[in-house]
Amino acid sequence: MKVLRKQELETSSIQAGDQIVIQLTGFGKFTATAQKITDKGTLFLFDDCVTKRPMNTKRTNKGGYEKSYLCTWISNFLSAAFPEYLINRIENLTIPTYGQMFGHDDWYNDVMEPDDDEQLPLMKKRKNRIADFNDNYDWYWIQNAMKKEFSSSLFANVSYYGLARNYLASNSGGVRPVFWLVK
Repeated sequence: MKVLRKQELETSSIQAGDQIVIQLTGFGKFTATAQKITDKGTLFLFDDCVTKRPMNTKRTNKGGYEKSYLCTWISNFLSAAFPEYLINRIENLTIPTYGQMFGHDDWYNDVMEPDDDEQLPLMKKRKNRIADFNDNYDWYWIQNAMKKEFSSSLFANVSYYGLARNYLASNSGGVRPVFWLVK
């Protein structure tokens, strides 16, 4: 009988699909999966949400993700929770974009603020877009705001079922971090 078995090993070469375990001070222990390997390093996406936070404290998407409460919170608070051995190797700690999760489809083209990202290969399977928070399926934020002509209060998210949705910026949603681990 053939079986697939996960096994922990020490390696200097990470492959797409490899998982690392990260202890975040104050949040717990999480796994992150290697999504993309480049000369720069490896793009990791947490497998689950580490917390819930609003995108903004008010119902607005003004300034997009870069000017959001969540972006500031990730930069100032979440980044400090990473273990010391990783902190100096992490770049661009953030949340995923619509393009990384879903690619660019008609809904994206019609109503989302654009990004230049291609869909991550592992995200082509919906099951990989589904995430937990405290042992329950949960929705989580992605960076793209709705275009102003559709709504000035909504950001995109990934639903409990791994589908594209949007929600009010002031509601608390899951935070599923993504980051580059540089060489």
